[in-house]
Amino acid sequence: MTSRKKPQSRQVASLLEKVKLKRMVQIGVVVPDLEKTTRALADLFGIDSFRFVKWPNRPNSKYYYRGVRRPIRISQAFVQLGAVELELIQPVAGRRNAYKEFLEQKGGGIHHVLFEVPNIDQALRLLAKSGITVLQAGTGIRPGTRWALLDTKDELGFLVELRHRTGRSDGTSVS
Repeated sequence: MTSRKKPQSRQVASLLEKVKLKRMVQIGVVVPDLEKTTRALADLFGIDSFRFVKWPNRPNSKYYYRGVRRPIRISQAFVQLGAVELELIQPVAGRRNAYKEFLEQKGGGIHHVLFEVPNIDQALRLLAKSGITVLQAGTGIRPGTRWALLDTKDELGFLVELRHRTGRSDGTSVS
């Protein structure tokens, strides 16, 4: 008598053991008009303690789309809501970037969920073995921070962003 084993991807099971997500720290939302959106959130819900950033915010900031370094400019607004940060993103300039493409295809909305990882390079190597590619990546607002937006739409139904920060992390993108 032979027994049938339930099909399981050993690679995925192995990844689950090795890619350690510290915690979810952010929900990223792409918007067509940052000022209008932040004003509406303040008027409707009393959320008015946004921190605004124009990225790139440093001369040495880097942005890559599908592995190719590209120029990009975005306006962002951040607010901490309990344990999760809300990031609003308005694409300003740059022909090839996931924010602009998302806005053109969807008109805006929830774009990604961000998790911190202790070792972003190791996580990306392990995920690549399972066919997960990096859609875009770059340096973060805080010096020493790196992030990678994974092309996980087909696998999960949404995009996952990984971030690594040096030192102790409080989860916020800006201080």
